[in-house]
Parts: sequence; C-alpha cells; structure tokens
Amino acid sequence: MSGIAHDEFTQIAREIEDAGFSGVYIPEANNDVMICAYAVAKATKRVTIATWIANIYLRDPMLCAASAEMVQDAADGRFILGLGVSHRPALEARGIELGNLRDRLRHDTLVIRKTLAGEATIFGMKFRQPKKPVPIYYAALALETARLAGELSDGLMLYLCPPERMRKSIDVAREAAKKHGRKPGDVAMTVGLPVFMHNDLKTAYAAAQRGLAFYAALPFYNRLLARSGFESAARTAMEAAARGDTAAMAAAVSEPMADAVALVGPESRCIERLEQYRKQGAEVPIIVPNAVNEDYPACVRRLLKAFAKLN
Repeated sequence: MSGIAHDEFTQIAREIEDAGFSGVYIPEANNDVMICAYAVAKATKRVTIATWIANIYLRDPMLCAASAEMVQDAADGRFILGLGVSHRPALEARGIELGNLRDRLRHDTLVIRKTLAGEATIFGMKFRQPKKPVPIYYAALALETARLAGELSDGLMLYLCPPERMRKSIDVAREAAKKHGRKPGDVAMTVGLPVFMHNDLKTAYAAAQRGLAFYAALPFYNRLLARSGFESAARTAMEAAARGDTAAMAAAVSEPMADAVALVGPESRCIERLEQYRKQGAEVPIIVPNAVNEDYPACVRRLLKAFAKLN
C-alpha cells in the first residue's frame, strides 16, 4: 500500500487491468489485505486478485475463510488466497507466540479448506460457501515450506530469490506434489521481483541498497540471502541492524546481491533480468515497484508503462 490513499489504490488497480496485466497482488503491512482485495474485486472485472500475503497469525482461520468467500464472490472467481507466517520480530512485537510455523500453516490451511467446503460450524452455524473455489498459495522462503506447498497448496509465492534458488524451490514443490499423488502442474509458480528502475545505474543501485537492507535484517530473508550465496553480506547486514546502523545495513547489500534478487537499472536491463526468471520457471512474475527519486504512485505508473510492452 505504501501509504497511498484508498481511492488512488483502487484507481491504480484499474490502470493495471487496463494496461493488460494479468493480476494485482496485494501486500499486507500497514493495511488489511482482505479489505484491500475486496476493494479491488469491486473495482475491476478481469484481473486476478491475490493476497500477497495474508498473515495467518493475525486471523482466525474460520474468519479468514469467511472473508475469502466474500472476496471470491465479489471477484467472480478471480481471487487467490495467499497465506504466510510473516516475520518473527513483527509478531513478537505484538506479543504473538509463533510456535511451529509450518504446523500452524498446515492447521490453518486445513481449517480454511474445511470451512470453505461448508464442513465447519461455529455455535451450530455453517459458513457460506463461495460460488467458485478459492485457490490457496503459500509464501515459501524455506525449502521445507515449498515442500509443504507441494503437498497442500495450489501455488508458491516466492520473493527475493535468485533464479537458481527459485528453480530449486519449484523443483522441491513439484516433487512433493508427485509424492502426494498430485500432478506437478497443480502447483502454480509465482515470484515477486523488486524493481528499482532508473536510467542511471548508480542511482538505481543506491535505491536498491536502501530498499533491500530492510529485508536483509529480517531473520527469514537473511537466511534466504545467506543460502543464496551471500552469507558474508547477510551476516554483516544483521550485525549492522543489531547496532541500529542503517547506513551499514545498506552498504552490506552489494551490487551483485541486488542484481541477484531484484531488477535494477534502466528499463532494458530490468526486462532482460525478468526474462531470466521466466526461463527458470516463473509462471507469474510479480512486479514490485520501488520508488527511485519519485513518489510511489508515479513509480507504479512508470513501471506499468515499461512492463506493459511484455503483455
């Protein structure tokens, strides 16, 4: 959401649809992603709408299912429920105990599916069933979660993955799908790609270092970056975060690291990198705008113009 007004948010969703893109994938930070998804469903007619992602620790699974039913009916079958576990620091700051993350994800998925199938009740009352099924995708940073996705989910939502790491996650999920009697193609593959587009490569790198430093200081992403070949940089970023040294956090994000997990630089360079993800199996690349010396709505509209050429 990046702090933009709700009416501008829905207007941008309409512009995304008009530009020919296939979907609107809505993050959750300082917003309620289910309400945002409902607003986009009412404002659009064609695009896929997905929560990217809904934090399971903030939602009772039965109520999450009830919200998903409402959004799916408003979207006439265009809605995807993306689920994830958020981040330990953010949840512990709220006093939430995480327990075993994958056990919780498995539990909530089963309850949500049961509720959407009309098999769950509360005080003897059943929940409404959506007119069309609600696909469930998983945010999967760890290979273990990708494996669980292959067993239970309809798709992966990857982020901050080099193409090679993304391919490994895809292979793990599809192997798990086969093991559980499913077709590998039953699990769709999406990947979020942060974009720092600017004609001056140095300016783009500086914005990428600032923008990616936040993720490098989160334990889940820090481990992902370390396992993706940037162990020293990940350790330096975490040490800087512990000191509260934001400049050192940004400096720890090297140019090779930025290039490995994001699209950085002029338009042609970003599009070339996007194609590498597609070649490695990304069925739905999700463009994640990051403002470079501009406001966020202007950044989104500039990227819409740039990437619409690929539709």
